[in-house]
Amino acid sequence: MINRVFHRPVADEIKDRTFSDYIHRVGEGIISTEQSASNNILQVFGFDSKTGQLKENVTLPNDFTGNVEDEDGDSTPTYTEEDIQGAIDEINGSRDKKITAKADDIQAEIETNSDTAVYISIDHIGVTRQKDIRKGNAVRETKYVQNCVAHIQQSDNRYVLTSVDTDSLFKAVLAFLLANNLLKYNLVFFTDGATDLKSKIASFFSFRPYKLILDWYHIEKRIYEILSMAVSGNKAKKQGVLENTLGYLWVGDVDGAANFIKSLPNSDIKNAAKVQEVLNYLDKKAPNMACYAVRKQLGLRVSSNRVEKENDMLVASRQKHNGMSWTKDGSGSLAAIEMIYQNKQEKLWFQKKQILGITMVASVTLKAA
Repeated sequence: MINRVFHRPVADEIKDRTFSDYIHRVGEGIISTEQSASNNILQVFGFDSKTGQLKENVTLPNDFTGNVEDEDGDSTPTYTEEDIQGAIDEINGSRDKKITAKADDIQAEIETNSDTAVYISIDHIGVTRQKDIRKGNAVRETKYVQNCVAHIQQSDNRYVLTSVDTDSLFKAVLAFLLANNLLKYNLVFFTDGATDLKSKIASFFSFRPYKLILDWYHIEKRIYEILSMAVSGNKAKKQGVLENTLGYLWVGDVDGAANFIKSLPNSDIKNAAKVQEVLNYLDKKAPNMACYAVRKQLGLRVSSNRVEKENDMLVASRQKHNGMSWTKDGSGSLAAIEMIYQNKQEKLWFQKKQILGITMVASVTLKAA
């Protein structure tokens, strides 16, 4: 299109390789700037810029523990105990008496003020990786480039970050929170339950309290996948077992769901190994399951759908099409460029090579230090 617009003859036309190289340079510039700024911020606050871990003998400010309620010091919670109990009563009033929300622990798991909570949704998205060498007799094996995406939201403000390296992404997330004075708020993470993401959150944020909630959609999907192979009978019977199991989980009663599955008669069991797989899944994921019914009733988030949408905007809509394959650098560079546009910083970057929220705040922080 550009060659046609500028009426370039074949001998002088801009080649595809030229566009590819330019995308790489721009994307690598964004990634390099982001990583450099993140490392500087981490160093200023006493973190190891290589590992992202808090250095020994470093004491962070007291307000980095997530105890600040709001900017004006007003400690009035958005949701009082009466609000939460009212939500529980309303939910229980319309449900099977066997499956009810329990007041125990629900009060503690609800963030008291949603405006002073920082919601961080993190997820992976894979695109087909380009093969270095294709041999004629080689067995076809699809491998992937994994982009990691984070969506950060505090009140009405949002920001997205992406990287093909998970450690780099978590360092950028931590640096962003430090630079923008967000660690004084409660941190609430949402993931799809991936073990590596859970371990990274535990590693990078071990110095302070946080909350990790498993995305409801992935619970529903996983339970359906396993139970459909575990239970015998017609579609209606399987659906009944699924709805009862999810009913317990929706109100945060993981023990109730496990006991219900254990109580199924042998005649309803098609695959005992799959039944045990469901029980193992519930036991493993229980610490990060919440009372989704009460959260929904109060208007709080129950899923990581924000980052799922960002996965589509940053990566999938451009990179996941039939016949496409990508190098790690190419995929990461293109996602980084789209990140700039999603954060509405394209003019700032292309005119001043700055990334608002990281480089500009970082320079102020470093100068003050």
